[in-house]
Parts: sequence; structure tokens; C-alpha cells
Amino acid sequence: MIKYFIPLILITFVGCLESNKDKPTYFGGKIINPKSNFVILSNNYDFKDTIQLEKDNTFLGKYKNFKEGLYIFYHGNEFQYAYIQHADSLLMRLNTWDFDESLVFSGINAERNNLLIESFLQYEQDIKSIAKFYSLPKEEFLKKIDSMISIKNTTIQNYLNRSNDVSDFVEILGISLKFPLYTGLEEYAIKNSQAENPQEINSLYYKYRESAKTNKDSLMFYDPYYRFVVEKLQNDTYQKNNGLKSEEFTRDLLHAINENITLEEIKNKMLYNAVISDFYENPNSKTKNETFFTFFELNTNNEHKKTVQRLINDLKILNKGEKLPSFKLIAADGELKDIHNISKNKNTVILLKNYQYALDEWVSSRFNYLVKINPDINFILVNLCDSSKRFTKNIDIKYQYTIPSQSAVCNFSSSKFPRMILVDKNGIIQNGYTSLSAKYINLEISKLQKNK
Repeated sequence: MIKYFIPLILITFVGCLESNKDKPTYFGGKIINPKSNFVILSNNYDFKDTIQLEKDNTFLGKYKNFKEGLYIFYHGNEFQYAYIQHADSLLMRLNTWDFDESLVFSGINAERNNLLIESFLQYEQDIKSIAKFYSLPKEEFLKKIDSMISIKNTTIQNYLNRSNDVSDFVEILGISLKFPLYTGLEEYAIKNSQAENPQEINSLYYKYRESAKTNKDSLMFYDPYYRFVVEKLQNDTYQKNNGLKSEEFTRDLLHAINENITLEEIKNKMLYNAVISDFYENPNSKTKNETFFTFFELNTNNEHKKTVQRLINDLKILNKGEKLPSFKLIAADGELKDIHNISKNKNTVILLKNYQYALDEWVSSRFNYLVKINPDINFILVNLCDSSKRFTKNIDIKYQYTIPSQSAVCNFSSSKFPRMILVDKNGIIQNGYTSLSAKYINLEISKLQKNK
């Protein structure tokens, strides 16, 4: 902390010689174990600055006419938030080995940001706690949430009592502390609507929505706010569909996003996430073409459209009833093998996976589970189109293969998303496109196992 003392004095001293109107705004600090040589500061809208690290891993940005508000800063592949006001002198210190937990602010208005960090760490704990309450009856669940909201209100009031803060930060703090709880209320309503014997949820249940305004697109990059908006739209769509994820559900959700989100970039992102998520949960839906059409009609991002179009093109290859084409795979020991020899006389599940589009942790969890409960199925994981021949972590190497360069297999997943193919022991495709997250994947694999 001594290293911060001198620059902070300099910043404060210089500030004393200037009128508040002319004072610059400072944002800087030091990165321990840096992952890159710069920090990016942005409001995710009309401001973005790349600040280079010095040789001692310190950095300092200086700004005139700075716009007050919530900002996001990136370093390496991690990020966090900071509320910055005109004439603030905000310094931070963090260790990338423990990014969120090590982050500490000092300088003018540092307390605000340390409070934000504390609320973020508590946010992760709150999510886990609320998940444990979903099985409770409605009245007991509401008591738990009310108790948590009371604690959050006390935290906000204590801050106001000692700071007399009248800035917009107070609203941001409220969102940070209470919106995760409101998100839990939305999720509980969804789960209740899907229950065998749902409890009555009336307008009184949703009274919290009066204080949970969702008309601030400029905050859509803030995770507690974004998650609440997403869950609220999902819940409203579920209620419209009587608690069912019907064939019309995703189209209704796409229209709800279009009607409620005005910032084009955020709207496109949400439309894209909704259509991809729906496809992977229900890849064999009979109305997916209508859903795709609605997406193309509402989304204005050409890259999103190209990716979805590639997904549609992938669906035209490897259809049910066709014979699996021949292609070569490279085993872990370097031996070149034909897929027909690997799958001969075996009911087989083939997963095509590009590591850049599917996290190893998620893939390994689902893949290993399916292997465990289907011991008589032949599982193959093909690591796609990567010259480094990278294998997937935490999955037995005996299941894994890479491909020769220029392989036609890359065309089977031109969208780059994971693709599962189910093939019977005669080499006939039973499902040419499903996924690890498909709703009935366990049932489909078990049916494959029955093929004689």
C-alpha cells in the first residue's frame, strides 16, 4: 500500500490547485501477476480506453470531462465493475491469481467501489443460498427472501447514514444487492409453474417489480441487472404459455425481447442467446424453422445471422436413416483410424467439439455422466479443427480423437457449436444432430442401446 501513497498525494495535491470543474478524473492502480500488458476501461456504450501497464505493472488513466456512472474494466480474460464520478482519483490493486477476492480500491470515492466488490462476492453466495430454497413452499420461500432483502436494505441505509451520498451510485448499489434476490423470485415462479401441483402466485407476489425497474438499457452490461431482465422476460413468457415450454415459447420470448429491449446491441445478443439455447435444448423441434425465421426477422447483427445460418446448413448434413460416411480420425497414440472401424457393430455416440465454443468443464461433466449410465454404448469425442491437436480435459483419452488437416469432418459442424450424432451398430444414423444439453438425450441414447 505504500506504493500507492505517493501517487495518491500527488493526485490530491494537484486537484487542490484546480477548481472542481477543471479537475481531471484518474483511474489507475497495480496488477500483480498480469495476464496482459494493458487494462481496458469502458462504459460499454460510448467510452472505451486502453491503458498500458508500465514496467512495474502500474497503470494510470487521466480524463477530462468524465461522465459519471458504472464502468467495466477488463484485464486478461477477467473483468469487474467500478463506479466513477468526475474528479474521482480511484486506484485499485489486484492479483490475477485471485482476481475478485484480491481487488481493493483506494483514493477518492474508493468506499463505493469496495462496497460494490463486497456485494459482488455476496451475490455469488446469495445465488447458491436461493437455489437451496426453491423446494420450499411459497410462504416459506418468501420469508427467506424477505429476510435477505431486509439485510440488504440495512446495508444500503448504513452506507447512506455515513456518506450522505446523493449520486446515482445508490441506485447501482441497490441493484447489486437486491436484484439477485428478485431474480430468485422470478426463477421460483418459473419452477412453480412447471410443478405437478403449482401453488397460486398472484399479483401480490410480484410487488417487488414496482421497485425493480427494467428501463435502463445502459446497465444491461451489469450482470445482476442483466440476469434479472432475462429471467423476468422468461417468466412472463412462461406464464403466457401456461408454464409450458411449448412450441410457441421461444418465438414468444423473441418477440418479448424485441418489444422490451431498445439498445440494439443488447437486443441482438439476447435474441441470439435465446435461439441458440432453445435449439440445443430442443434440436429436433418440428417448429425450429419458424423460430429461426422469427430470429432472422428481429435480429440485425449480420455475424449472428451468419452463425445461425451455418447451424441451419449443418442440419442438412447427416440425416436420420442415412449411412454414416467414412472419415479418418487420429487416436491419442497417433494411429490413423477409419470411423467405420471404430464404430463397427457398436451402437455409437459421436460428439464433435471445438474447444473454443464449448468449455472443457461443462463438456466433461455431461460426457462422463452419459458414459457412466450407458456402459454398453461406444462413445467417441472428436476434437475438431485445431492444429495443436488439443484434447478435452478430464475425459479419458481412450474416448478422444483429433482429425487430420483439411478434414471434411470440419464441415459437419461449420457453426463451430458441439454436435452429437447417434449411430446404430449397422452404421445407420438415428439422430444426425443432437446435443449434450438436449432435453431427452438420456432417453435417446437408451433407445439406441436397444438396437439389435
